[in-house]
Amino acid sequence: MPFPPRLVALCGNPTSGKTEAARILAEFGYELVDDGRPLRQIAIEYLGLTRDQVYTQEGKLEFVELNGRRIQVREILGELGNAFEEKFGGDIIPLMSSRLLDPAKRYVFGSVRRKQGLFWRKQGARVLEIVNPLAGPSAFEFDSFDRSAVHSVIINNGLARHLPVEEARADLRAKLVRALAL
Repeated sequence: MPFPPRLVALCGNPTSGKTEAARILAEFGYELVDDGRPLRQIAIEYLGLTRDQVYTQEGKLEFVELNGRRIQVREILGELGNAFEEKFGGDIIPLMSSRLLDPAKRYVFGSVRRKQGLFWRKQGARVLEIVNPLAGPSAFEFDSFDRSAVHSVIINNGLARHLPVEEARADLRAKLVRALAL
């Protein structure tokens, strides 16, 4: 596998630091691909959710009234993904994300779920699991991921060790640099 890899796929529990890891990789020329963007767009344009609700951790924790049902935003996004996968197969979300990629650029996929890591691995991606002791497992099945696809595990424990935010970020950055030979 070439280093640094052209494609990086990030797995991990919600709030484990995948988004921050993707931001760090952007400093090395990786473009972030929001593989959930089609689902977020549907939620905004057709279900009336706000950008903050579908893009931020805080927003995803909110409960909204939808068609007479009180439901958490994270669950809405997950159920949209479930519907696409049920109808078009488990690789539909990464397939939609990969269709417009420029083969000359480097990309990071910040929220790889279920069997999607296997899809990205077949595409030559380096699949990393971000583990944070402060981020427990999700109550939702759609937040799970197949650990058999993971090449390397990054322990994102800077905040758990009570490091200041910038030092915790630098710690995560150093671990990503080592794992990806950046």
